[in-house]
Amino acid sequence: MFKTIKKKKKFEEVLEQIKTLLITKKLKVGQKLPNEIELSDSMGISRSSLREALKVLSMIGIVESKSGEGTVVKKADPENLKNIMSLVAISRGLDTFELFEARVILEMAAVRLAAIRRSDEDLNNIQAILEELDKNYISDHEEENSQLDYLFHRSIVLASNNKMLLLLTEVISDLLGEQIRTTRRRYSTSPEILKRFQKEHWGIFYAIKSKNSEEAEQLISSHLEKSRQEFHGLESDL
Repeated sequence: MFKTIKKKKKFEEVLEQIKTLLITKKLKVGQKLPNEIELSDSMGISRSSLREALKVLSMIGIVESKSGEGTVVKKADPENLKNIMSLVAISRGLDTFELFEARVILEMAAVRLAAIRRSDEDLNNIQAILEELDKNYISDHEEENSQLDYLFHRSIVLASNNKMLLLLTEVISDLLGEQIRTTRRRYSTSPEILKRFQKEHWGIFYAIKSKNSEEAEQLISSHLEKSRQEFHGLESDL
């Protein structure tokens, strides 16, 4: 099942092989990998190189070692992936404008599907978040409000019932959360803007509730575009 490793880095090739085997369903989540001797022999690498590769794979949540069971393929946790994504984005010089662009693309797709697929439970979830924000939208609890703001946007993705959109959101959740916190922190002395944000949130909710996907798309696009313009306008004034 496993192939001899040639020029690629050991970790990269082990990861590539496991990914391919998972895609082709020759290897399944929960399945035990061969023991070290069998696996290193089949891949043509030393046991120390194999251990190094498996250690990296364990760190990013692809495999885990279970006492008495050996190494098992596990369901990757987005929590591990988002930490890696944040580091990659920061190391490459995160552009907040590009993050806004990515959000527009992702959230427009999500809100369109949410307006079509949302359940009563989804609506109750979104409404509960907005009502909580209404209670203390302009207050000293800015960290809590920022989290609620993020949860509102995430709840739309949840309502889309698209696992891939949700995964993408979770992978970049640290970046999204920080952008929302930064935006709200900078507008903490401009309550009229924060009130407008909340009014726009409710408008998006009602469009989803009425299953008006076109209006929902337009509203969230406008909401994010206004946020982007004001965010960068504020940056230029600093």
